[in-house]
This record gives sequence, structure tokens and C-alpha cells, in this order.
Amino acid sequence: MQKSILTLIIILHTSCANIVAPTGGKRDIDPPKIKKITIVKNDKKSLDNVILFEFDENIQLNNWDENFYISPIIKNLQKKINGKFLYLSIKDTLHKNKSYNISLGQCIKDINEGNVLDTLNFIYNDNNLEHTVLSGVLKDSYTLEYLENCWIMLFDEKIEDSLLIKNPPKYISKTDKKGRFHFPNLINENYKILALSGFDLIFNTDEKIAFSNRKINTVNDTFISLLAFKEKIDSNLYIQKDSLIQRKESVGLGQLEIITELNSSSIFQLLQKNKVVSEHYFDQKPFLIKSIEPGKYQLKCIEDRNEDKIWNTGNLQKQIQPEKVFNYQSEILIRSNWNLEIEWIIKE
Repeated sequence: MQKSILTLIIILHTSCANIVAPTGGKRDIDPPKIKKITIVKNDKKSLDNVILFEFDENIQLNNWDENFYISPIIKNLQKKINGKFLYLSIKDTLHKNKSYNISLGQCIKDINEGNVLDTLNFIYNDNNLEHTVLSGVLKDSYTLEYLENCWIMLFDEKIEDSLLIKNPPKYISKTDKKGRFHFPNLINENYKILALSGFDLIFNTDEKIAFSNRKINTVNDTFISLLAFKEKIDSNLYIQKDSLIQRKESVGLGQLEIITELNSSSIFQLLQKNKVVSEHYFDQKPFLIKSIEPGKYQLKCIEDRNEDKIWNTGNLQKQIQPEKVFNYQSEILIRSNWNLEIEWIIKE
């Protein structure tokens, strides 16, 4: 009976007009998973600290030089991959009173499908020291978009602000896709903080930078927000005055009144697809924008501190932060011959 059933199956398959080869199953979309982390004890022949990472599948490197870091920084380090294993050999002398955060986020992918391991951190510390934690987020100061893959650096509090970019940091971290950063292994001290958007830890004039005007204390400060800027900006990138559409009063247009507690001189921009289509300066209330073509818009507010009617970037040496920018959370709809009034609670 079993033989006849098997024969029938073979006949049915061979009689089909189109024969489809087996797919080999569902495609693997999962990144490698860590199974075990082992500290290999030093032997008499070597003083190296060797850390063995074992994964659940064969692995390969993924943009290692761009993504890998240890904080505090260790420069003398070697790596080797063998099948499912990653060997890290630390050849520098480690400080007894420090914990070392090893970040492998975006550094490892599987060897078959190239699925990248998003996040993997390991704190290496033989002495089980107590440490404080600092987290935060980095955004662009004008667009307020999250900035990923940027360096966040902590410096000794005694370093002059103008010399931060010329000195090595004590601790480093990197932002993820949502601009988040994390320091899990800090000593309870005061720090100065700096962010850079470039590949290395050296400031270049064409990259974005962020800083805080005050020292960071890791007991009182557990979360900090940073706004990054370019010290020299392309005015067409931010304030596109030459391309603004000038409109006259006419039938069929709408208007917008913005009710807010903000009392300073302000610039309000109407945008479509993230491009400025009209800009309006006010040195006093009411904030009333007239003669708007019907349509959907995004709304941006710039707090014009120096009353020069443009958005101003920051400066590290002068310790000047960029002028604050706020985005209205919802898209607004302007209707023909309609007066729209919105209440906007602007939070600092």
C-alpha cells in the first residue's frame, strides 16, 4: 500500500506541465545571536586579555573600522574570526579602576545572507566596579531630525571649552538610528560633552558639532539632549529666502493665526515636502500669516534671539548654541477663504 502511494505521488509530479524546483525553505532574515561570552585567562606566554564571543551561526565582519569602539579607548587591539567565533585580544594595560564598554553594534553579520547584528555591548571589568550611567539623544538643530552614527565624547571637566576638539576624550559612544547614545560604565565625575558627525574623533569644519554649556554630572544628569549644527552653513539649505513665493492678497486664499505663549521675536515658516515655501517674521503678536494658498503644510518656528530675522547657527569657541527651532507636530490644512487658528504649546 505504501509503495502504490509513493508511485502515485511521483506520477502526479512528473505529469505537471511546469516543474518548480524546491525553494530550500524560508529565507533567513535574522542576524547572528550571541550564545556565550568567555574571558580567556592570561597564560605565561602572553599578557593579553582575550575575549571570546560565540554566535549561533558563522559570522563575518561588517564595516568594522567604522562601527567598532571600546570606551575608554584602547588602541592596541587585535581581532580574528573563526567560524562562529570572534576573538578580541587586548594588548594594552587595562586600568584597574575602570570598566570598559565594548560595542559590536553593526560590526557583525552572518556569512550567508549578510544579516547585520544591530546592537551588542559587553562591559569588561575584572573588579566589578560600581559605575554611573548617562543616556541621551542627538538631533539636528534646524531640522530636528535624529542623527545616527555620530560620536558622543566625554572630556575631563578641567579642559578649556575651546580646546575640547584638540584633546582625547575620556569616554566615547555612538548614536543609533534614532539618535540615541548610552554610556553604561562611567566613573562618578563631572564631564564636558561634545558630539561630532564625522568618521573619526577629529573635528572637521564641514561636519556637525554639538555641545552643552554646562558640565555633566552623572549622578544628577541621567539623560541629556544635544542639538548638532555646522558652524559655517549654506544659507540656501536652511533659509531659502530667494526661492520663497511672494503672494498678494486675493480671493480664494486662506490665513493662519498661531496662538502661543512665545513672546520673543519669531520666524514662522510654511513648508511643503520639507521645503520652505513662505517665511514670516514677527517682532510682536499677533502671529497672523495672511494670503496662504490652500493646501497642506508643515509649520516651523524659529526663536530669533538676536532679532536679525534669520536663523543663526552655533559656535563652540564662543559657547553659542544655535537658535532654537520648533516643529509643529501635525500637518496643517489651509482652506480657501478660511481663517485657521491653532494653539501651539512650545516646550523648551
